[in-house]
Amino acid sequence: MKLFARYTSAVYLKYFFIIFIALELFYVGIDTLTNLKDFPKSANLALIYVSLTALTAINYVLPLSLIFALIVSKINMIRSNELVSFYSLGISKNALIISPFLISLFITFFYIFLSSTPFAYARDYQKNLMNFQSPLSISKDSIFLKYENKFIYIESLLPGIGVANNVKIFETTDSEITSKIFAKKADFKDNTWVLKGVSIITLPQNLDLNKSGYTKTEEKELLVLNGFKPKTIDNIYQSNANYSITDAIDSLLALKNENLNLNKIKSTLYSLLFFPLFAPLMVMILYYYLPITGRFFNLALASFIHIIVTLCLWGVLFVLIRFSSNGVIIPEIGIIAPIILLAIFAFKKFYQNS
Repeated sequence: MKLFARYTSAVYLKYFFIIFIALELFYVGIDTLTNLKDFPKSANLALIYVSLTALTAINYVLPLSLIFALIVSKINMIRSNELVSFYSLGISKNALIISPFLISLFITFFYIFLSSTPFAYARDYQKNLMNFQSPLSISKDSIFLKYENKFIYIESLLPGIGVANNVKIFETTDSEITSKIFAKKADFKDNTWVLKGVSIITLPQNLDLNKSGYTKTEEKELLVLNGFKPKTIDNIYQSNANYSITDAIDSLLALKNENLNLNKIKSTLYSLLFFPLFAPLMVMILYYYLPITGRFFNLALASFIHIIVTLCLWGVLFVLIRFSSNGVIIPEIGIIAPIILLAIFAFKKFYQNS
């Protein structure tokens, strides 16, 4: 790596960590003061709550930190005449932005990777800890749903550990019930549900007088509902359910043939995969609109304008995500299309300065 690239990378990373830590502490402090009356009494739970709050804050703080770090680092380089010195040495605009852009892109990809892990449920754990003094999901009662031509009733579900109690499954053919499966308990293992203490009642195809009636059999275990994860069941019954990337993909695959409106799941998946790219793209775009020298520009006003533009665009994208989740617009237009337009505009500016 060339010397100027190492220098710009070091400056950008320095301001990124300063801004990121400052915003994290600000978010955690405000959240703690707001919820102080409901704060966990136990010191251990309080520490866990603060940690979960810090993880939740990353979703909001990280993109802004990446962009603000670019603004602050470049403004400081302008004030010290470092930027114009680089240009006078023959270093192009594109060469100077490549390092910060790649750093922001790498951090963004790492954040997207984290969104496919339990990190995505930090906010849910935080809420559970505040309301129920436990980060795990509480029991969901009286769940009734349809899956693969089966009507399923679950008296209580513990999604955190993959356990269901008193499960009833009604199998149907052409809107007619053909059998009923009852199990006192079910465990989710190896991507399938294992029913225990199973009773199976099978109805005859033709209910005629003086002919055989239903048959009842008993089984110790029965494997059913392959791929129907507890988190998928849990999220169906939550109006504001969060998903990780892997769980959102699993839910789409499991429910694609159930004639359900999947816009909310798609919106969540697209927001996790594509929305974070807003930060590195804005890093590139804003860079080309920064002045070269502070002699003819008010740098304080310029930095203020860039920050306001960033916040306004960030807010617009959040509103589009909400509209997509509520079905006002389709997720592909509300989430993917704006990121594609930003990418086209960013790389257009890059090639214009090549």
